[in-house]
Amino acid sequence: MQNQHNQDTRSGSLKLDQEALDAHRLLVMWLFISTLIIGVGFLALVLYFDKTGRGGVTILVAVIVAGAGGGFVSSLRRLYSFQDIFPRRQYVQLFQRMNFYVAAYSLVPALVGMIGAVILYPVFAAGLLKGDLFPEFHCALNQSCADFHGFVSNWAPNGPTANAKAIVWGFIAGFSERFVPDILNRLSSEKEK
Repeated sequence: MQNQHNQDTRSGSLKLDQEALDAHRLLVMWLFISTLIIGVGFLALVLYFDKTGRGGVTILVAVIVAGAGGGFVSSLRRLYSFQDIFPRRQYVQLFQRMNFYVAAYSLVPALVGMIGAVILYPVFAAGLLKGDLFPEFHCALNQSCADFHGFVSNWAPNGPTANAKAIVWGFIAGFSERFVPDILNRLSSEKEK
């Protein structure tokens, strides 16, 4: 009787482990597909606007793509280490029934990374964070930065090193979901003082 109970327990555990592995595999697949769609979509938009003469690859676009990449890498690291990023039993059953939910869930890290990068870019452009680690901005030579269009088109990191710093920080903003909110909290508390 005890042997039968142990076998049933092991068989139930193996079934749950297989279901968790299937959910993990499904998440990794959709995370990859979602990030690929976002990356290809951005590239297509950039090429379209470059071809029509309405702009091209700007540093801001590169920073946004880096943010999406940071979110993707962070999620893959969590999934690769198989941390409990979701309550397994409930989500395993949900994932088996709703592929759309898995696809939407997989888009979240890249979107959070993009949003973080977009928010961090004007923090640097405004000079709210300064130092050797942060990019310095300037207005392009013989261009106007007085209006919004001028700001978006002509106010950019000052040189290749500053461009690289902006891209690295965009990746960090996507990789660490708490990074940008922590910066904003720190800036607001300094403002209140």
